[in-house]
Amino acid sequence: MRIDYTGRQMEITPDLRQHTEEHLRKLVRLLGEGFGLHVILTAEKHRRIAELALAIRDHTLLGIEETGDARTAIKGALDKLERQAVRLLGRRRTRKRRPKPAAAIQLNVLAKAGRSSHQERRVLAMERIPIKPMTIHEAVEALDTTRSGVVVFRNPATERVNVIYQRPDGKLGLIEPEP
Repeated sequence: MRIDYTGRQMEITPDLRQHTEEHLRKLVRLLGEGFGLHVILTAEKHRRIAELALAIRDHTLLGIEETGDARTAIKGALDKLERQAVRLLGRRRTRKRRPKPAAAIQLNVLAKAGRSSHQERRVLAMERIPIKPMTIHEAVEALDTTRSGVVVFRNPATERVNVIYQRPDGKLGLIEPEP
């Protein structure tokens, strides 16, 4: 953690530096030691302004507080930074928990033993079919080259998995999930 101090119309005393570093504990606990902080303290007439710019990874968090006392301004700006850091970490957590889209499916070819129940069917062949993004027209062209008679693809217009297959009467069938 690197802390830079800038004083505008006021001197940065060791007491103010110590006060800032004591109140950074919660941020250090949230973000770890891998961030940089730039503290700018400004004095204007009877106002004291604290601007804290925190740079972590590819984000910059900014907390600005204006009060009559420099210590109170620092504390208020640090509170704003803590709220922003919690919100940033929450966004990162929810973004990572999204499930990855399926990359392939498994196609089983079953053999039917006469007019009997489902238990007597057995698997003749298993094939993994990759799910690629393509339009319906591209899927129809790909259906001509496959030996299984089924093309599973991700439709870029709807971002959903669709299936196109050859029907027994020679026509094509398209399976689309409802929105």
